[in-house]
Amino acid sequence: QAMAKGLRRLILLNIPSPLKFLQAKLPNKAKLGLYFNPFGSVTDLLNDCIQAATQDLIEQQGDLPRTEADFKRCKDFVRAELADCVLQLAIVVEEVLRLSHELNKQLKGNMPLALIQSHGDIKKHLNQLIYKGFITASGAHRITDISRYLKAIKRRLEKLPVDPNQDRLKMIEIDKVTEKYQTALVNAKHHLQHKQQVEQVKWMIEEFRVSVFAQNLKTAYP
Repeated sequence: QAMAKGLRRLILLNIPSPLKFLQAKLPNKAKLGLYFNPFGSVTDLLNDCIQAATQDLIEQQGDLPRTEADFKRCKDFVRAELADCVLQLAIVVEEVLRLSHELNKQLKGNMPLALIQSHGDIKKHLNQLIYKGFITASGAHRITDISRYLKAIKRRLEKLPVDPNQDRLKMIEIDKVTEKYQTALVNAKHHLQHKQQVEQVKWMIEEFRVSVFAQNLKTAYP
């Protein structure tokens, strides 16, 4: 894990930064959307996109390079593909941040007592999905999924006032699975391979949330 991070850093130190290219090429709508970023400057956010895209491109090469020749091949591949890869990623990130911004606006202000518990759960869920550094931490390949998870939250909020009790029952189902996941994570903390396998369950729970709260959006797998 440390080597993967070190390799990413080493490659980025040895190729030109795509920041200027991004600032010139990003559509205005995407630039505006990135200002919804609640975690610092747009430059910080774009750097998160660059880190995530670099990580994704390195993983596409298979095994991590362990010789100078392999490192050069990997570096040249990243250099050639990075700008376009980051541009596509930043456009999806813009949609994610816009959706997150809209959801946070909906959660503000007074609300009926019957909805407070569900609103608290939704806020907590949003914070688990969107946080400073979430693009690299989640992986570039997951950002489109995160957009779908946010749309599922939006659908949940639409249905919530109609039947708050039904929402609470669904929330209990998610909590049961989440509790088991947290226990498994603690049990696996000293065994790296098991820990990595257990961590994948986090994303399975996200798909489960979609199936429970927004079936019409469909899950990535059964």
